[in-house]
Amino acid sequence: MSINDECMAIDVWFEQLTVTDEEYRYYWSLLDKVEQDKSVRFVQTMHGRRYVASHGKLRLILAEYLDMPPEKIGYAEQAFGKPVIIVNGLEQGIEFNFSHSGDNMLVAVGLDTNIGVDIEVWNDRVDTISVTNLCFAEAERHFFWGVPKSGKDEFFYRLWTRKESFVKAVGVGLGLDVSKVISSVIGAARFLSVPEEYGSAGDWALVDLDFGRGIGAALTVPAKCYAGFELRRLNPR
Repeated sequence: MSINDECMAIDVWFEQLTVTDEEYRYYWSLLDKVEQDKSVRFVQTMHGRRYVASHGKLRLILAEYLDMPPEKIGYAEQAFGKPVIIVNGLEQGIEFNFSHSGDNMLVAVGLDTNIGVDIEVWNDRVDTISVTNLCFAEAERHFFWGVPKSGKDEFFYRLWTRKESFVKAVGVGLGLDVSKVISSVIGAARFLSVPEEYGSAGDWALVDLDFGRGIGAALTVPAKCYAGFELRRLNPR
């Protein structure tokens, strides 16, 4: 993450969640008691292992910016459950947003700004037609119906992750009507309309993140002085 005349580049961390038993034990050791307790309550072992890996890796990522051991990082929740970093009882200026799907996770990190990121592995069990009818704007639905069957999943997850990343950036959770978060259906990613209480569509920068076929991902940040993003990975253990 770099700062230049108060403009900032967002760091976007992309990680896989399949880990060895040794890695799992290490990531588990980094978690606080609340996280450790939650990790053992998953019915499916796979989900518990992904939880431990994702939250352990999140701590390692945030430690890069805080210059402190990852196991010492604390969290508090804002309204609607969006987490903030707490160190020695004080909220930090580092802002982050976290998303995971299947064996993949994304973390976006910036300074003193709203950040939203979302990643979704395409899933045949999702009723994309029903979701489209309920959550897409009329223009988005119209375009969806004209997309060939072979391209419908790509289009659906591209627009869905954009909507989710906006919701996470403004930090209001499921209470926002995502059909009012409208983005371009062709050409460069950009918002065409957002709920008026969050400013104009041009107030927000929208980025489609490409991790290959079968994965949709998007980043939303305030457009003012946004200076791009840098894709990062943790060093192998």
